[in-house]
Formats: sequence, C-alpha cells, structure tokens
Amino acid sequence: MAFDSKFNRRRFMVGAGAAVAAAFSPIGPASVFTPAQASAADGRLIPGGKLGTIAYSQRDVPTRVGIAASARLGVSPTMGRLGGPNFPQDPTDLGPLVPLPGGWVELFEFLANCGFKQIEFAGYGQNAANPGGDVPNPAPGGVTTPQSRAAYLAYARTLRGFLDAYGLEAIGNHGFIPNTWNGPNSPGGAMSAQDYERLQTELEFAAILGTPFMGTGSDPTNAGNRNIEPWTVAGEKWEALNTISQQWGIHLYTHNHSPAYNFLQDGPMVTVTEDRVTGRPIPPTQVRGESGKRLMQHYLDVTDPALCVIEMDVYWAHVAQHQWRWRYDWEGNRVEDIFDPAAQVAKQPQRYQLFHAKDGDATGEAPGVGNGFNFIPFSDPRSDIDYTNFYRSVGAKGHYNSNYEQDNAPGGSSDPGQSLRFSRISAAGMAALRG
Repeated sequence: MAFDSKFNRRRFMVGAGAAVAAAFSPIGPASVFTPAQASAADGRLIPGGKLGTIAYSQRDVPTRVGIAASARLGVSPTMGRLGGPNFPQDPTDLGPLVPLPGGWVELFEFLANCGFKQIEFAGYGQNAANPGGDVPNPAPGGVTTPQSRAAYLAYARTLRGFLDAYGLEAIGNHGFIPNTWNGPNSPGGAMSAQDYERLQTELEFAAILGTPFMGTGSDPTNAGNRNIEPWTVAGEKWEALNTISQQWGIHLYTHNHSPAYNFLQDGPMVTVTEDRVTGRPIPPTQVRGESGKRLMQHYLDVTDPALCVIEMDVYWAHVAQHQWRWRYDWEGNRVEDIFDPAAQVAKQPQRYQLFHAKDGDATGEAPGVGNGFNFIPFSDPRSDIDYTNFYRSVGAKGHYNSNYEQDNAPGGSSDPGQSLRFSRISAAGMAALRG
C-alpha cells in the first residue's frame, strides 16, 4: 500500500519567506562544523533524503533571540559551544564560545548543515524577535475566526519559505488532535464545530508546509486502560479523523510510549497466583486474561491500512520490551512473552511511516523494573539499542522517515549549545548506519 500524498507539495508560493531566510542567515556558526553527507550511498540504512529530526530535540533554539535579531536589537547573543575541529568524532572537543543560532531561520540553517533533510515539528512557535515573528493563535479563546485563520496561514507560508531556503522538508507535526470525538454512537460524540474548524485550519497549515503527515506525540488513547473496548473506539476515531485529513492529502499518525506496547486485556476474568514480574506467590487475585496481543497491534487490526499510520518511537518500544515481559493468559498462567520492536514493524511496514530515532543507554535494572534505558544522543558509544540490526530487520529498506529525538538534549543556561552539538552527533551517526 503506497501512501503518496494527493496534495501538491509545491502548490503554494513562499518566495517571501525564502527571501527573509536568506537575508537573516547567520554568519559564522555554520562555518564551525562539517555537514554530514546528505546524499544516499550504497548500504546506507537511512537514506540521506529521509534523515530527519523532530524540533523538540532543539526546542530551546526557536525560543531564544537569534544572532541576527540580537544585532538588530543591539543586545548580546546567547553564547555557547558548538564543537571544535575534531567534533563530533571527538565529542569532548567542545570548541570555543560562539554566538548561538536562535529562531527558525538560524535553526534550519544549522540543521541543514548537519545533514538533516526532514523536519518534524513539535509546535510552530518561536521568539517573536526572530525573523517571521511568533506564530499567531489560530483559535483565540477556542474560536477560529476568519482573521485568526488568515494570520495563522500567512505564518505557514513564511515558515515554508524558511524550509525551502535551506532545502528542508516538513515531514510531520505533533499538534492539534480534536478531543470531542468519542465514538459514532456516544452521547455528544460528534466533533464540535469549533474543533472541526480548528482541525481544518491545522490541516491547511500542514498542507502549506507540504508535509504528508500530521500527528500527535501521544498514544491513540489512554494507554493506562488496557481493556480492548477503548482501543477499538480509538480506532474508530482515528479512521474518522483520517477521512477528513485525506481531503488535504495528509495522513494523521499516532505515536507510542512504552504503555502502548503493553498487553491488551481481551480475555475472560481469571484467577492468578503469581506476581507478574517476579513470579513469586501472591494471594489469589482476579484479573482479565491476555491473549498476547499488544495494544498498538489491536489499533492496527481495527483500522483501515489505507488510512491510519503510526510513528514508532524506537526508544520507547525498547522500554516496552524491558517493561512488559510477562502476561497472564486466559487460564491465569504467567507466561513470558518478550516484545520485539523490529518484528512488530517488519510484519506491517507500510503502517509504520515514521520513526523517532531515539537512543538509549541501559540502566542495568532488572527486567520489568523501571524504564531500562536513559536518553543519549543517537550513536553515542554508550548506546544499548542495536539500531543497525533494527533497520536491517524491519524490511522495506529506505521506506521509513527517521527523525532523531532526544528528550533531554537542551543543556539549559549552563550549556546552551548542547542540543545543537547533540544534533551534530546524531546526524553523523544516522548517516553512518550501514547494512
């Protein structure tokens, strides 16, 4: 099943935004690092054209005043370290203090020079002092007006121009998903008029950016509820939402954290006498039996494969492998059933259109205890997630849109250049994967 967007990604004219990006291109920071190779090469597991990042990893950069805006305002720019001549091969070579990029224009230039091609957004806002200003509120007070919609879409054209100026493509966004749809037969289940207008506005914004996907950073529904019924309803909701989004040629995707790959409670009530994690005896306890199907797999099973797609967060899928290792079968027996993230993707690769390429360092915790991993840059020597084997095993080589993410990348005021250095390390590591 192909997911070719029916929307013309070059439909909108955004020359003004590109001109602004060129006019406010920072001088200096781009020259202190060596771009990763962006062109595809034989054996490359992540093609250069699909090497991406979610801007949540660099979320500190859009919010600060950039180099160009600092000069215009007559204030000192934020200073930090982006890496010296031997970085990222030598991650301890932090380099000198230099003015740090800020705002979308300067961030896009930096990321393009790292070798990134695709950008997944986690919101569109930036510091208002930077070129293009801050994103207007599309629905002040919860209501989308003709004026708020027009201002919001004008900002989309500006943002698209910034992307085009550096040869970048929008691949998705973690953004607005309506809450008012609860099921076709639920009281008040129809989407509210306000949510419908807001969704249409967000879809048009995404279409202007040229992205084929728009989604959420959350699971399809509350993953703390493992009963089969709410996950079936979630499938109905996302099918309905994708029917709307397809009018714009956009697929709406869901995300995952570790609970989404816990076991679905889909069986009869059973009596168990062993602790799920330790196997130690416990007083007889009533629980709902589990067939072994995972929550997200049920979501896939009940949704139309031509409509509903998924973004797998590979880190959290490996946390799920660590956490959800035992289940209670329909007779109440404790059964070991270890999750395999790569096999999960390989059996249905077209359903997995995007990855969060997030790396992890094993904590040494016992199976079933804690998360099992800590966040680190992609390809860090401490990595305990075998990404080479993962990409070799998922099939459909070159199909997936891989976005580097690191939840703890920003270094705060003590190290404001950290998220950008980690981006350099990760882009180089993603480009170096071979299979």
